[in-house]
Amino acid sequence: MNIITTRFGLIQAPESELYRIPEGLLGFRSYTQFLHLPDPVVSGLSWLQSATAPDLAFGLVAPPLAVGDYRVEIRPGDRAALELADERCAMIYVVLNRGASGGLTVNLQGPLVFNPVRRLGRQLVLTSSRYPVRYPLESVGSPQSSAPTVLPGLTPLRATA
Repeated sequence: MNIITTRFGLIQAPESELYRIPEGLLGFRSYTQFLHLPDPVVSGLSWLQSATAPDLAFGLVAPPLAVGDYRVEIRPGDRAALELADERCAMIYVVLNRGASGGLTVNLQGPLVFNPVRRLGRQLVLTSSRYPVRYPLESVGSPQSSAPTVLPGLTPLRATA
């Protein structure tokens, strides 16, 4: 399958590598097929690239890279939708955003959960007010944060959708 992208050019990938997100993402419900790609420059950063919209890609990081004590409970309905027998097999990511001041934030209230075996994904909406929608990445590596600074080169980060 040929996937045209504005960030990575033409990508050839078998259809079996696509992740289906049947309900889409918040604000992007009609897009349901994506490739998960590592960033070619920034370690720890990956991209969720739409298979049908060349300019639609979301920057992702694993939660420990943003906040050390992040915990997500996958509810039974979400586990069933993901066909996930064991939640320890789930891959969990948070979406990067560029804030109004230009700094980077992550959405801790809307993590993406993937079942890598079934190639299914789902965006959760956490009801706990413990996690903000725009958690600043600038706090990564600060004295009060237990998360390591592993994204030192975020300046090459391309804009996300």
